Amino acid sequence: MKNIIFIIAIIAPFLGSAQPKYCDVSFSYEFSATAQNIKFITKTIDSNRVINWHWDFGDGSFSNLQNPKHQYNQHGIYIACLTIITADSCENTFCDTVKVGQTTNSYFSISGNVYAGSALAPLGVVLLIDKDNNYKAKRYCLVNNGHYEFGQVYAGNYIVYAIPNFNLDINYYPTYLPTYFGIENSTNWQNASVLNVSGSSLYNQNIHLNCNTDIFYGPDTISGTIKILDANSFEYNIYYNNWFNNNVSHNNINLEIAPNVPVLLLNAEDEPVRFAVTDSNGNFTFKNLPINIYKVAPQKAGLFTIPANIDFTTTALTTLNTNLYIATSNIYSHVSENNYFEIINNIAVYPNPTSDNVIINISIKKSVPLLINIENIDGKTILSQSIVSQGLDKYILPLSNLSAGVYILKIQVQGEPVVVKKIIKY
Repeated sequence: MKNIIFIIAIIAPFLGSAQPKYCDVSFSYEFSATAQNIKFITKTIDSNRVINWHWDFGDGSFSNLQNPKHQYNQHGIYIACLTIITADSCENTFCDTVKVGQTTNSYFSISGNVYAGSALAPLGVVLLIDKDNNYKAKRYCLVNNGHYEFGQVYAGNYIVYAIPNFNLDINYYPTYLPTYFGIENSTNWQNASVLNVSGSSLYNQNIHLNCNTDIFYGPDTISGTIKILDANSFEYNIYYNNWFNNNVSHNNINLEIAPNVPVLLLNAEDEPVRFAVTDSNGNFTFKNLPINIYKVAPQKAGLFTIPANIDFTTTALTTLNTNLYIATSNIYSHVSENNYFEIINNIAVYPNPTSDNVIINISIKKSVPLLINIENIDGKTILSQSIVSQGLDKYILPLSNLSAGVYILKIQVQGEPVVVKKIIKY
């Protein structure tokens, strides 16, 4: 008997949002002749809705103008952040690295080959991901006879991700998987090698695709959809392109659909055995699976993934209750949306980004034990607090002793799913 399991993956700011509020924001900047006086230019879907603009230029200076100019007093690398608040109470922050003193001609290239075993991978896409900008995908290029190349790359820290293009309706042996450049040729962005571009171009950055040699054939199917509730968390300019002849187009952007997202199928030992790529409607499918235990893990650099468990050895009714959510900062499963609404009204974390302390406002309907952890990107806990919430609480977490970077805030209400958010320390 063939079991078909439908999974909906959602990219959302947090599960307590009953209705999505879109307030995407980004900015660009232009250097003056001195390369120190910089003009910042905001980019939003609807600037008329914005009632507050707050700029933090990363050098201790601030502005409330929509498109300010700022004079940096010395050369260096700064993290500039823009926070907007709209009339319908949507709040969002965007940060970017500003390299003051670097001229527009200071750029380099990154190139290499993509290998499937000892042969060059014939087709695929390689993503250039900016580690300094919260692991945002900046560029993509098509694999040409196994070769990829990014020109005009500015100095900074990057990782590269190769997604092969095979007919996923056919079982290949071995099966080659999307892989990050690195010594381990890992399918996980946390194990990717960081390419430091500084002073010269980087050549021969070859990617050897990870592979699985298991022979798979069976009666079961897993299918699902990846959707977006927070338009700020997705690089539409990158993912809305026709990489694999799947009719993804800039002319048909839907803010709630996530196309071209790789999805790994893991076995019970967390080993990747197959992969799929979402189509123009955000759908993915794994066919012809033998009865076994699997985990489904969408992949996006910068987002931490806790896979959804799919158990074909139990009844279909059991696995139909499995939920998968992709949040702004995380991808995680086993989260009960109903429980979240029943226990937690709202969680606010601010200021974010921060240079000193971070404040957490938590509104909970009843007095319950609460665990607050802060982890680094390697998953190591660096701060932990156990408290008893009284319903509406305010907590101040000191971050001044931490190095600049990205940290993960985890809030655990006893007996409920973990709420996960990203914190930027500069």
